[in-house]
Amino acid sequence: PHHRHPSPPWDESWPQTWSACLAGVNLVSCEALTCPVASHSRNSASLCRSRLCFQFLGYNPGSEKIEVLRRLGYRRRIARKNSDELSPDHHSLLPLTQATPRARKAEKQAKKVNNMSQFRSEEMLYVQMFIQNDAAHDTLHELGAIGAIQFKDLNKDKSAFQKMFVQDVRKCEDMLRIIRYLKSEMESEKMMSRTSGVPVPKLSSLNELHDRLQELEKEMKEHSTSYKQLLAQRKELSEHLQVLRNASKWFGQANRSGVSFTAPTAGGDEDVGRGAGEMSALLEEGEQSRRPPSMLGHIAGCIPTHNVKDFAVTLFRATRGNMHLKHEELEEVKGMSGEENELKSVFIVYFSGERSRQKIDKICEAFAATKYSLPDTAAGQERTVQEVNERMKDLEIVVARTETYRRQKLSSVVEMVEEWEEQVEREKGVCHTLNKFNYDVSMKALIAEGWCAESAMDDVRRALRAGTLKSGATVQTVLNVLKTREAPPTYFKSSKVTAGFQAIVDAYGMARYQEFNPAVFTFITFPFLFGVMFGDIGHGIMMTMAGGLIILFEKQLKAAAANDMFGTIYDGRYNIFMMGLFATYAGFIYNELFSVPLEALGSTMWCSGEMDDPSCLNIPGINASTSLQKWIRTNINEAYDFKTQQSTGVEVSWDIYPMGQDPGWSHTANKLNSANSFKMKFAIVIGVVQMVAGVCCKLMNSLYFKDSLTLYFVYIPEMVFINSIFGYLVLLIIFKWTTNWDATYVLNNEEVVHIPQVYCKDDLSNVPCWTAPFVGTRAALPIYGSKLAALPEHMWCMAAGAPTAGCAVFEWQGKMIVESNTYGNATYFKEEAFNSELCATNAEHCMLYKQSPPSLLDTLIKMFMEPGFVGINNQLIPGQGSLQGFLILIAFISVPTLLLPKPLIMNARHKARRPQGGNYGTVGEMPTMADDGGSVASDAGHHGHGEEFDFGEEMVHQMIHTIEYVLGCISNTASYLRLWALSLAHAQLSEVFWEKTVVEIGLESASPLMLFVTVTAWSCFTFGVLMGMESLSAFLHALRLHWVEFMNKFYHGDGYKFMPFSFDAKDED
Repeated sequence: PHHRHPSPPWDESWPQTWSACLAGVNLVSCEALTCPVASHSRNSASLCRSRLCFQFLGYNPGSEKIEVLRRLGYRRRIARKNSDELSPDHHSLLPLTQATPRARKAEKQAKKVNNMSQFRSEEMLYVQMFIQNDAAHDTLHELGAIGAIQFKDLNKDKSAFQKMFVQDVRKCEDMLRIIRYLKSEMESEKMMSRTSGVPVPKLSSLNELHDRLQELEKEMKEHSTSYKQLLAQRKELSEHLQVLRNASKWFGQANRSGVSFTAPTAGGDEDVGRGAGEMSALLEEGEQSRRPPSMLGHIAGCIPTHNVKDFAVTLFRATRGNMHLKHEELEEVKGMSGEENELKSVFIVYFSGERSRQKIDKICEAFAATKYSLPDTAAGQERTVQEVNERMKDLEIVVARTETYRRQKLSSVVEMVEEWEEQVEREKGVCHTLNKFNYDVSMKALIAEGWCAESAMDDVRRALRAGTLKSGATVQTVLNVLKTREAPPTYFKSSKVTAGFQAIVDAYGMARYQEFNPAVFTFITFPFLFGVMFGDIGHGIMMTMAGGLIILFEKQLKAAAANDMFGTIYDGRYNIFMMGLFATYAGFIYNELFSVPLEALGSTMWCSGEMDDPSCLNIPGINASTSLQKWIRTNINEAYDFKTQQSTGVEVSWDIYPMGQDPGWSHTANKLNSANSFKMKFAIVIGVVQMVAGVCCKLMNSLYFKDSLTLYFVYIPEMVFINSIFGYLVLLIIFKWTTNWDATYVLNNEEVVHIPQVYCKDDLSNVPCWTAPFVGTRAALPIYGSKLAALPEHMWCMAAGAPTAGCAVFEWQGKMIVESNTYGNATYFKEEAFNSELCATNAEHCMLYKQSPPSLLDTLIKMFMEPGFVGINNQLIPGQGSLQGFLILIAFISVPTLLLPKPLIMNARHKARRPQGGNYGTVGEMPTMADDGGSVASDAGHHGHGEEFDFGEEMVHQMIHTIEYVLGCISNTASYLRLWALSLAHAQLSEVFWEKTVVEIGLESASPLMLFVTVTAWSCFTFGVLMGMESLSAFLHALRLHWVEFMNKFYHGDGYKFMPFSFDAKDED
């Protein structure tokens, strides 16, 4: 529909000013100006900017007042619902300055999506674009710069040779090949490619850059070939020169002593003398004529050193020993830079006869020996040496100039190579993307389709406008939003802080579109679980510092991240930092600093005879010099006045360590029992809480996708089952932790009562209370002792000669009952002897004793073996037996509820839809995860749209899910015990390294040198084993707990990642 809006103020001089602007201003000069989208200014500068806007929008400004007015203050808008504002087919106008109610609503929704983008993926739109051929290249350059659209390949049915821009792609690949060649040449010359900071002038076309690179490659290859030939000639001359020098030396030796053949002859010394005579004749300087055929011959040259031994053996066998070989290893000969020079040896072979010469020539060829000419006379050798030296000097000059020219040529482009490579990579990406487009012959335009985030639509529109303006095209790009049944890609906006944790989730599987993102919880839970297994203050601080240093110098270390191993650490720098923080936090819970107990936050609750703490020594009833056991630090002096033997009415409390495990447990015989009890229960609590959180994520998915089947018949049964058993176990653990077992008593084997440790007044008016502390017998009690004297003998908790902090007194139906000592007397636990019914008639059958903390394992087993019954000694909460029976009942009911209703309801819905229209759906309808009765969103979501519903398959799938969930709750809870196991292993290893190296060897040796050695060894063990291997082990176990125990409760992970066309993603294909 067309909208009417008030016109902006009008001035009669505008048409003249507009005409002057159009006539006097060049479009090129306006390129730097911006479009005044919300301006109605009357000055000419605003009109000149407007001219650029109208050129950009494809208008041809006229002189009519209404046209100037409309184009200055209004923009075109598509009347169709899902089309872009640039389509030329519709001409309804909306002012740029006015926001419609629909636009305001869309803006609010976009802000809401951006705020929740970490919880769910971005809203995606399927877009279609009609791009003019002339504007396609520049438009894609603009889109690649923002990286907002993932294009769909519309030419999958075509081969690579049938696509329009395949030649351009090949051309880009050829240019990249040439650039790689140039970079390799630079590396061989120790010239690293770099950027100077000055922008490289862009070439006018891809062909121009291709031609320049081809010319450069051809020239460099020609020079490289010539350069290699010159170096080979220099190497040959150098070898020839050394052959001449060694031969001259060997001839001199032969002249003085003659030549001895390798194998002796029958003539003995006479033959040796003849050989010496022949050699003397051979070396005679005045000899001008050629030697007679009977004289010795020689062959000289160079041979690889590793072939010398085989060469000598072959010569001896071929000539039957009638030869003499001398060889010497050459000095290193300069060759091609970057090449590894082969070690060679100079040799000379003396022989007799032409037949031997032929054999030796063939052997030299076989062993890659290079032969060089060697004059017979000393004068000839001298002349040859001079000639070789002169040629060597000339060749050195040529080599130096060639090398200088080569380096200059490479230096001229060393600052351009990186820019060229980036330009060509972008061009290749553009051409590769253009191959995905369809070509419309009738419209002479390219048709593109793809996915785009709704929040990026404004950026896409701006990029399309900029691409059209840059190309000078006359027709604007048309952008339409289409509806499709294809599943959209998943796109989470993540920062550098959260990217590492998002990568952990994505490694398991990409989330479905709009599925809840587990990375929101993983950001906290992953480092926390790691810290539980790696808890130590010292080790946590070390890891935090390592991650903090990488974060602090992340810009300087970014280049080193190209290495795969360090790149993994660099990408996870925030993960390491967070894991270190939580490991430090867990270390404070365990109170361990490199396995050494830390008493930094206060005094331990436990006192011992070794302490000289006044608060420990002033506790009455304790003799610190003779006590062999630790005792508890309390405020008993405030609760009872020992001078007047009067109660103050204050309850006795323990001075508990303010945070974490009390360090007083260290160096005790039962410290492992205490630590294991806490860590095991702590692991179960963490595991059940995380699994319940995973099931709650299924609730969020069900509510978001309005999947009522999954909500009522999957989420609720799963939540009921896990909480009725394991959630109940967690509550028992918390009750056991928070209950004061020093003040919890069993009355008449039927009831659990709480008696605070407040001492009785003289008139027993504050019952329930405790008797006076450290009084051995009832007769010795203060004034109220006479009131308790008539009670049965078993009503006293103190053994003879072992006074304690008092016995509890409780009043029941007007009768006073005092705590009994049940140690070693099982009769007191029999209900038939001590119960309320008998106690009402006779005090002898009354019983009050302190309840021991029940075993939770026994409680959980008996919950199934004896449903509805809990013994009084194992009771934690009133009515526990009935509660357990109810929980077992609803747990069993939840299993068939999880199994049957959903497939049956889906089958009923399927049958109800069949008479109406079969399996046909609405054309163009966008699918959601809640379609098809929730089968897509639920765990039975393997049925896609368009597939025929199969009740049997759905039933089997739901049965598998039910069995997997029920058994998984048990196995997954047990799996979380790895938190306890890894924590125990880490603490024990740390303690062993410290005790066995530093304490038992270093400190006990009293030697500074030995202490230094042991501390060094301990540091190596700490870094290598604990910080290296143990941290990796804890990381992998935390990874498994998230992937298997947490994410399988709700996460499908069968989506696909949003991979837009972007110039920033260079490593992606």
